Amino acid sequence: MSRSTFADRLREAMNLRKIKSSQIERISEGLFKDGKIKKVIKMPIITDYLKGRYEAAQSNIYALSLILDVNEVWLMGEDVPMDRSFGRTKVAEIDIINASTNEVIQKIPFSYRTDIAEEDPKNFFAVYAADNSMAPLLDIGDIAIIKKYQKFVNNKTYLLKIKNGNPIIRKVIKSDNGNIELQALNMWNFPTQTDLHFEDIEILGEVVKVENKSAFK
Repeated sequence: MSRSTFADRLREAMNLRKIKSSQIERISEGLFKDGKIKKVIKMPIITDYLKGRYEAAQSNIYALSLILDVNEVWLMGEDVPMDRSFGRTKVAEIDIINASTNEVIQKIPFSYRTDIAEEDPKNFFAVYAADNSMAPLLDIGDIAIIKKYQKFVNNKTYLLKIKNGNPIIRKVIKSDNGNIELQALNMWNFPTQTDLHFEDIEILGEVVKVENKSAFK
């Protein structure tokens, strides 16, 4: 399959948005006055673009992508989604839950990259730390961002339950013989738990980020 040209993509976007060259010029005038683009895109240059006479400068690529609400890289002919949000950081909300009851307590903002499937907000939730077992990384009342459990990776920190007990956060270490150790950072008050097997624990998700407020209390 041959690569689409800038002219092809510009024509496709204009047809999709039902925007004519004269409208692009008029819209660009408004954006120029507002300081959002560097110059007005005149009708003759749009005609030249559509006929493949010229490739647009980067500043005009940005302006056209803004006017047509498409991704700049897509407009240049590359094989990426047309969606303008692709590759950018967006903010959504994820749930803070009571891990014992799965009750939603509140929601918090979550930043993610739209082009990275694993960062989809539906893959994440959050919990409040119930103790200081992972202090100073995670103290009582701090928020742990949890990625829903998909595949175990040794030496990662997880939200888990032991034999249907209360949820806890621990680093999980699996030895060659299959035994499991659960390590807290605050080992003085929370000794390492040993002689466990994988079937003794239920992993709820991986701790991937901490919203640490305890340092500012």
